[in-house]
Amino acid sequence: MDQPGFRQVGSSGNRNGLTLRELEVLRAVITEGKTTAAAHRLGISQPAVSRAIAQLEARLNRQLFHRSGNRIQPTSEGLALNEQIEPIFATLARLDAADSEDTNPKRLRIAAPPTLSHRLLTRLIAGFLKENPEASVHLEIGMSINATAAVADENADLGISDTRTRHDGLRMYPFRHAIAHAAIPADHRLADREEITPEDLAGEPFIALTRRFHQRNVIDRIFAERGIERKIRAETATSIAICELVREGMGIGLVNPFPVSLRPLDGVVFRRFTPRVDYLTQFFVPAGPVAPIAQRFIEYARRAVPADAYSHPA
Repeated sequence: MDQPGFRQVGSSGNRNGLTLRELEVLRAVITEGKTTAAAHRLGISQPAVSRAIAQLEARLNRQLFHRSGNRIQPTSEGLALNEQIEPIFATLARLDAADSEDTNPKRLRIAAPPTLSHRLLTRLIAGFLKENPEASVHLEIGMSINATAAVADENADLGISDTRTRHDGLRMYPFRHAIAHAAIPADHRLADREEITPEDLAGEPFIALTRRFHQRNVIDRIFAERGIERKIRAETATSIAICELVREGMGIGLVNPFPVSLRPLDGVVFRRFTPRVDYLTQFFVPAGPVAPIAQRFIEYARRAVPADAYSHPA
């Protein structure tokens, strides 16, 4: 029996017929980064997630994920397929929302990646709802590319990201500009430095962003141009995860300090990295008329989040 939330596409007896279940599992695993988290999100078992991925790879005769122990990361083909199927889910979301309360002008739909959601938006949403007791908020957490697509397709009223976001269907509202900082264990020999250079990190255990992020390529190029090798111990998709691994003593990472520095992180210090690597956090809305509640939220965020030592208003 199909689990709730899945729609069958094609015949299950047809080896070449893809099912929406398999595509939804692919999307969930890429978004969540773990098969267990994807299973929880979809309300199915972890073995069912693994089977669906294996079936999809067999049908397409492509490797969609790299597997190493308990780690699973999408291949370039997996990421490309995820982008190709995004319009399918955008259409389904529009159909599901057609008769729902999503058209309620007092309901704000926000799409955002994990770090900005957990370190920034949860606090902002709480404050915004206190100021606007008649309002309600739906926060969808996923990859930045999915947030971009959701807003461009008007399945969300507002998005936020600190990755490069260029889309003809979006209007951008710059929010915070920051420069890269090294996240360092508080008891590390480099913790007393005011500034960290690539030479300081030669041979150091390093926690890196995954390669699908533009800033990872920028940072790799800086080290390559100087002929400096790092010992990359781990790669992850969020600044929060980098900082948590740093706190566990696994190495040093380079992060966008906004918004991770807004809340204390015991055992981790942030030091400016040179040469300068820039980040820009932006809100974005559909290119058409802006929902008044989305505009109110942006204005509230500008008032509620003061510039800290690591960032300033864009």
